[in-house]
Amino acid sequence: MRRTSTITTGTIATSTTGAALALILAAGIALAPAKADDSMSLTLMKDWSPHGMHAPFYLAQAKGWFKEAGVTVKIVDGKGSASTVGLVGAGQADIGHASLSVMALARNKGLPVTAIGSILRTNEVGVIFSKGKPYKGPKDFKGTTLVYTSGSIEAPFIDTFLAQGGLKRSDVNLLAVAASAKIATYLSGRGDGVIGPVPFFLAIAAKKRPSGFVGFAENGLPMLSWGIVANDEAIAEKPKALKAFMSALARSWKHILDGGLDEAVQAMIDQRPKARVSMVVGKLIFNAYRPYFFSPTTKGKPMGYMSAKDWEDTVKTLKSLGRVKASMKTTDFYNASFMPR
Repeated sequence: MRRTSTITTGTIATSTTGAALALILAAGIALAPAKADDSMSLTLMKDWSPHGMHAPFYLAQAKGWFKEAGVTVKIVDGKGSASTVGLVGAGQADIGHASLSVMALARNKGLPVTAIGSILRTNEVGVIFSKGKPYKGPKDFKGTTLVYTSGSIEAPFIDTFLAQGGLKRSDVNLLAVAASAKIATYLSGRGDGVIGPVPFFLAIAAKKRPSGFVGFAENGLPMLSWGIVANDEAIAEKPKALKAFMSALARSWKHILDGGLDEAVQAMIDQRPKARVSMVVGKLIFNAYRPYFFSPTTKGKPMGYMSAKDWEDTVKTLKSLGRVKASMKTTDFYNASFMPR
């Protein structure tokens, strides 16, 4: 991972005489402290501020499972999958929780990011709208106002989705809002719909704006969704840390799926009290995503496991849409060395 160091000079207030200091400098002895070894330290950037699907990270932290595996993990918030992928590629974090399909597009353009684990094996993105609206497919959104976030998971695929209904961006009014304002904008009634993770918005909007949806997966975009992406330098320099992280994360997921969801959400609440995540909403969102956890080729496998078939289908889709160069191989996008088996 790329790092920059800044050396500052200040007043040296010690009893060392000027002559003694001169002798030390003349001898070529460095006064700067030795650089700490951070090969077992990782910064994880999530795709968003805390919500139910982030509970496994906080549970592993609270239980000491990362530490037990020998890795120190710093968890930071992101502002959407596209933003997280870009920042991981730029070396601002070692790893990220983001859409693997978004990552594939970035890698195709030369960004040094690679998938090391999958979490959502089905594309959960779609257009969410108030129940009762007559929207059945992409073509039905002509002339509508759709809320979205430019740096989020949906942004790179909007044109492809619209094209399935013979539409272009000019046929709809895309209302771009910040990630932090997206939920409030939709719940306030603005826009005919919002583009984003279907289970998340259905859960959040259930009481204030009961909703239906048209999914991307059913309209030309069957692909992998959330997973763990890594900076290529982190892969080269911190392989043991990445292996330890994925092992501890799989342990956390197993604990939750075996009945530990309440404990996991509470761990997130305890570590991020200012995020104002409630037990009810945290569990609601996590449970809403359950149908997207496993594909036919990952059933019975630990969370984080990636199947070659899922990646082949994802890359095939992206190539058929012209979003990935034909020369790219499926294995160019993921590294199976770190995933649990």
